[in-house]
Amino acid sequence: MKAVIFDFNGTMFFDSEKHEQAWKQYGEMVLNRKISDEEFKNHVHGRNNLCILSYFKERELSKEEVDIMGEEKEAIYRKLCLEDKDNFKLVDGLVEFLDYLKENKYLINIATASGIINVKFFFESFGLDKWFDFEKIVYGNGLIKSKPDPEIFLKAAQNLDINPQDCIVFEDSHSGLGSAKNANIARIIGVNNTEDENYFDNINYLFDVIKNFKDFKHLIS
Repeated sequence: MKAVIFDFNGTMFFDSEKHEQAWKQYGEMVLNRKISDEEFKNHVHGRNNLCILSYFKERELSKEEVDIMGEEKEAIYRKLCLEDKDNFKLVDGLVEFLDYLKENKYLINIATASGIINVKFFFESFGLDKWFDFEKIVYGNGLIKSKPDPEIFLKAAQNLDINPQDCIVFEDSHSGLGSAKNANIARIIGVNNTEDENYFDNINYLFDVIKNFKDFKHLIS
């Protein structure tokens, strides 16, 4: 394998709880509704704001509407992250893994549904420019199709000038794993950030499932 592509939210940074809290607050304050656990699984996790908000509003939204509404929710999310200093960190073992990948000349990239403001927030907060080229990152710009469409991982591989079949993908959401599968990624690894040990049991194409990155060498050998 020549390249490694990471999803970010829920994969490099365990923040699913923060996103759920932010969506719950936004849902009650702005959408005047509660969001169920089933909706989080099927319509929120791994999806971009266009898909999420269009689902909640029950109509197709314009890019301008999504930008405004999405940033209202993301501002809540960033505030929650900064308030929880103890958990505002990269997943255990990830720093060592990223150092290893750079030292051993692997190409690496991020493919995330997050918008540009959040991506800049993560780069600044976690010093991601030590490992990643910001210009090569693929993020939710309102044009990239939402996972499970393969476009986001195909674009991430293209930005590295590498074939998807020479890539490993780390991803936590069902929709994101489907996206990697649809992109013909050679090796797909599920990151289980939940308490449910059977979370990926119905997915039969995963190379492995991990809870953190502490034991990483067998994943790329």
